[in-house]
Amino acid sequence: MRAFIAVDLSEEIRTKIEEIQEEFVKLHGGLKFVDSKQAHQTVKFLGNVPEDSVEQIKSALAEISQKPFDIELRGVGFFPAASPEKARNIRVIWIGIEKGEEELKALQEEVESKMNALGFPFEKRFSAHVTICRVKKSLSRSEIGRVLKKIAELRDVEVGKMLAEELKLKKSTLTPKGPIYEDVYVKRLG
Repeated sequence: MRAFIAVDLSEEIRTKIEEIQEEFVKLHGGLKFVDSKQAHQTVKFLGNVPEDSVEQIKSALAEISQKPFDIELRGVGFFPAASPEKARNIRVIWIGIEKGEEELKALQEEVESKMNALGFPFEKRFSAHVTICRVKKSLSRSEIGRVLKKIAELRDVEVGKMLAEELKLKKSTLTPKGPIYEDVYVKRLG
């Protein structure tokens, strides 16, 4: 099964993400939006996992010691990172995590260590952000300009606060209409 480990977002935050996505829908048809009802903070992407490894992963996640923590999402940005005047392309539009980034990083490091012990490779770099959109085709200079202008307008937008108290192992089934996520295991933090 194709799998990843994540912190799901609250319904209030997901509603706000949907409102923010609507701001971009008007700009360009080449943007592929993440289903706001499935918005999450990825902690570790596992890729294709053999079915007989799932129980080991669940056991490792059961040992996570991180306590619940508050997170606050704020502001829109993009990858690859560049100043607006130097941006030549946009691949991902995201919402930043302003508060709780250190705790999220600590959680990610603990998960990373447990998964590495099971043979999963270490992530080279972790970035606390929630992807809301991917750019599937090249944008013209004027299209990039319009998208960058909207990102600048939303740079400080308040998205919401929540208590991160669960870590989830999720199955991802790819379909032509987008991925379908299913909770395989839920670890309550604390």
